[in-house]
Amino acid sequence: MKYKIVILLCIMQAISLGASAQSHLNIKDVFDLYGKQGGSVLVQLSTDVLSQGSKITFYKSLITDESVEKNRLIWEAMEADIKNGTKISELKKDGKIESGTYYLKTNSSSKTNEYILYKNKSRKITLVYLQGDFPPQQLEYELKKLKDLFIYVNNKRLKLQ
Repeated sequence: MKYKIVILLCIMQAISLGASAQSHLNIKDVFDLYGKQGGSVLVQLSTDVLSQGSKITFYKSLITDESVEKNRLIWEAMEADIKNGTKISELKKDGKIESGTYYLKTNSSSKTNEYILYKNKSRKITLVYLQGDFPPQQLEYELKKLKDLFIYVNNKRLKLQ
């Protein structure tokens, strides 16, 4: 009986951690709005998948078609979120940001570091939010480990962005 209660409490804690991730950020609204639209791909990885050799504790990505309105809304949300953060890298082409990596500092409620990755190429916008127990200097290393991860959906292999 006690084990059932402990297991139930562990499950509830895991659910609450996932629900609280990014809830304080403006890009949460972008994921909520565009993640449910046709033509968009929204991926959120479970901690079971991420715990296999990665220090990334939360991963959520959105791939959507580019439009002027989407681009404007995404940038407004991102600018508000990265205002007090640090730009790790940014690539501009013809005055337009093609890709960027931003460190949002440590999330005070979960004590983990937060990152936003953005790419706008080939008329597709990719937005990634992730949390992890590693400093910004290790972000590239953790992303390389994550790239080796493959997910099968409907017997099709999807490579993470």
